[in-house]
Amino acid sequence: MDVGVLLVQATFLTILSVLMYIIIGMIPGTDETATIAPITLALLAAGFDPLLVLAWFMGTIVAFKAADAVPTALAAIPGGVMAVPQVPDALVARKYGYSEIILRKGITASVIGTVVAIVIALPLSFYLTPLGDLLKTQMGPLNWPGWVYIIVAGIIVLAVMSKAKILALLAIFPFAMLVQGIRAVYGKPVFISIFLAITIGPILYELLTLISPNNHHLKRDSYARIKLVKTGKITLNPLHHLDRLEVTLSSIFAGISSILSAFMSPVGLTILFGDLIKEAEKDELKGSLRAYAVRDAIKNATYIGGTLIPLIAIGVPTGPMSAGPAAPFFAKLDAFNGLSPRDILLQRYSTPTIMLVIAYVTLLAALLTYVILIKYSKPLTRFVFKKIPAEALYSTFLAIVLVLSYMEAGIAGIFGSILVGLISATFARNGVSIGVLFMVLVAAPYLVGLL
Repeated sequence: MDVGVLLVQATFLTILSVLMYIIIGMIPGTDETATIAPITLALLAAGFDPLLVLAWFMGTIVAFKAADAVPTALAAIPGGVMAVPQVPDALVARKYGYSEIILRKGITASVIGTVVAIVIALPLSFYLTPLGDLLKTQMGPLNWPGWVYIIVAGIIVLAVMSKAKILALLAIFPFAMLVQGIRAVYGKPVFISIFLAITIGPILYELLTLISPNNHHLKRDSYARIKLVKTGKITLNPLHHLDRLEVTLSSIFAGISSILSAFMSPVGLTILFGDLIKEAEKDELKGSLRAYAVRDAIKNATYIGGTLIPLIAIGVPTGPMSAGPAAPFFAKLDAFNGLSPRDILLQRYSTPTIMLVIAYVTLLAALLTYVILIKYSKPLTRFVFKKIPAEALYSTFLAIVLVLSYMEAGIAGIFGSILVGLISATFARNGVSIGVLFMVLVAAPYLVGLL
């Protein structure tokens, strides 16, 4: 396909994804995997060009990761899981009347994180391609492919970083047995329906909670009532929103995180580096403002690096991001004759074409997101909180998951997805990182083989 035509199509998809996911990102509780992965998988399963779907995907994560922190800054309510670590910083800012300032700092820092990640992670992912071949060879005492050792190490690290550390460690082998048991019932090594069941688990749990007679008192009587802080006229000049130290710290930690996220948890990196910066500043307000900004830069960088490095360099999902929201790019799909979208992407397009399209759509998404959120974040937040019921959105994504599960494994796929979803939701609600479950899914055959 001509590069010019590709760029025109990618532009349209990027604008669409930015407009769509700015709204979704502001809705409290909208998990990244549950809202991005099902649509990505549906597009790929329908046979859409993997490069164009990747362009759409990059636009979604840029917009989503910037937008989910807006209600955090203005109302101290996180739009998603990745925004939760920013709530304490937002509360400090609100106490001092700095909510509008921390909002602008976060949005600006997210753009910095996006640019830095593209500059570092995109070329590095192609440079490290020989590493992918090495990681696919069998090695070590267990004669596993090299990437499996990384996955297992990541599972243990994520389990230890979970709130419920012991439960997370104990859940590893039982969940692996559940995955392999369901595959045995299906009679084939399915991945998609089980992966989607994990993503939709918390949403399924919430919806079933609402219809339970014991929880009728939890039903919504009216839309959310929120009080937003007053904000004056906001300039689009990013240099007015961050000082030199904040720009420097955001750039450094975004660069580091974009590489580490290929194997480590984005949430863990956001908490770790953000807390280091906050604790290094004696002044409470300055520490919170600085940490909030750097966390926003890290969020975008981890999602970009955690997608591109495993996707291009390694070829298998080695971290929570690639095993979560980006997992559809690694799935073997009938639409591509049993190959993965990743295989088709690298076979169909040259390195310069892939780099050009990805860099273009990511920077375009960052620019559009920055302008929209800086200018209209407050009215958008009020619109989302008062006009869009989250339950309607959750039901839509749940319906997509059930349809895709049926396509892969029939009626059994639907019931299997419900089972896995409820079990994964139970683990998640009791302090187990959802990333542990995603990575166990990838390594399940090897883990069960040890028993």
